[in-house]
Amino acid sequence: MKRLKVALSAAILAVSTLPGLAQSDAINSPFVVAINHEPDTLDPSISVNTVISRPTLENIVEPIVALDAEGNLVPGVADFAYSEDGTVLTFTIKEGVTFHNGMPLTADDIVFSHERMAERSSIYQSRLRNFDRVEKVDERTVRFIFKSPDVTYLPPRNLTVLSKAYYDEVGEEGFVANPVGTGPYKLVSYTPGQSMELEAFEEYHGGAPDVKSVRFVFVKEDSTRVAMLRAGEADLVLNVPFSDRNALADDGYTIEEVAVTPTVSVQFTLNNPDVPWHDVRVRRAIAHAIDADGIVQGLFDGVPKRHAAFGPNEVGFDPELENYAFDPALAKELLAEAGYPDGFDMPLIWWRGENSGLKETAEAVSIYLQQVGINTDVSSLDVPDFVGKIRAAKGEGSQEAWVGITPTPLAEYFDPTIALAFTFWSASPFAQWKNDDFDALVSKAVQTVDPEERAPMVVEATRILHDQVPQIPLWNNVSVYGMKPGVSYRPAPRHLVRASLADIEIAGE
Repeated sequence: MKRLKVALSAAILAVSTLPGLAQSDAINSPFVVAINHEPDTLDPSISVNTVISRPTLENIVEPIVALDAEGNLVPGVADFAYSEDGTVLTFTIKEGVTFHNGMPLTADDIVFSHERMAERSSIYQSRLRNFDRVEKVDERTVRFIFKSPDVTYLPPRNLTVLSKAYYDEVGEEGFVANPVGTGPYKLVSYTPGQSMELEAFEEYHGGAPDVKSVRFVFVKEDSTRVAMLRAGEADLVLNVPFSDRNALADDGYTIEEVAVTPTVSVQFTLNNPDVPWHDVRVRRAIAHAIDADGIVQGLFDGVPKRHAAFGPNEVGFDPELENYAFDPALAKELLAEAGYPDGFDMPLIWWRGENSGLKETAEAVSIYLQQVGINTDVSSLDVPDFVGKIRAAKGEGSQEAWVGITPTPLAEYFDPTIALAFTFWSASPFAQWKNDDFDALVSKAVQTVDPEERAPMVVEATRILHDQVPQIPLWNNVSVYGMKPGVSYRPAPRHLVRASLADIEIAGE
């Protein structure tokens, strides 16, 4: 694991080259990370959206498995191994792993973490479809037993390590308000809507972090985060707008780009049979009405990618699958065929506060749809409210009637099979669509351990998606990080946007 390596003599020479930072400030001030969203809760076991909670909380409360620089799963607080038939997953806790309060990590904590999340976390629940039981073997060993192999359980790293003894000591309220984990940083303070202060955990099992003080600053406005970087008020900025990427690089700031989930998509509420887009012809019309290539090139300087489903390096990539072509005339024909020759009115809601570019995408989509007679009322919702609205639209016969511009797990997710299961499988708490053929393919794929055997199932499933259009992929995210000169950080690919503080380097000059 990379570490922040700043020898004192090198730091004294180097800090003068960092914009807006005095020598004493570089040593004594917190390392400031400007991030565009804050966690929905300080307890990851009850978070409804790990995308917004994990960048901060993973530094405090760790998943049971870690990632290497290439995004591969590696042992974290515990070693792990599957049985030959893939139905038994054994965790063996490493020696010397302790919580921030000094208590050792034990098998009881792993069992407690699992049981709490199985009861409270809908995301974790979605990973347990083939789960049978958990068994404590001894104080350092736990077995997770599955009814059949399940490739969706481990890669998302949803099981986070919580302390049973701490919960028993402080109760529910204290446990949620003041998290104690095994991560490289301890929580010092949290001011909702403003900032989070962390300090290094000197007894961290991976080695004491060299950065002793960190401040996350929650800044939703993209331009403000960039201005903070330029003013020397932030050392690292997450989710730099695509349009600012080249200017920052030209001005000497360090830029890193990593292909990560999500895929920004048009999401349809499909459990209400009375909405125009319940008709697949209308959904195809909308797909043909939007010039997504124009959005990528004209608004985002060509930084995001565009895949019809998955990327070339992913299991189940289909080279024959192509994005819907921009064809307004065909869109109008399909609308007329579906009984809407004059179009219709439609609420269009974009997902605010997580990824850059959704507002601009929603505004562009609104303009394109207007050209084919679909008038949109564009609005936005913060992540927790949007998630609640998705849940409300889940039930059959729902009266929800809106279309969203949302960040969807699809390309560059932990595994394509997991993306399909999480986003479109009718058993998922977030799916807005049901197709029996698709469900059967995904049900089989999640139990198929061999990627070569699983790939044809993924291909067939994505072709069903492409034909039935429950969502329209518009562009695939590239996470852009902006850093002061001398700061270096490259997060792992194929996962969520991360801010793993222990992986940051500051190079002396």
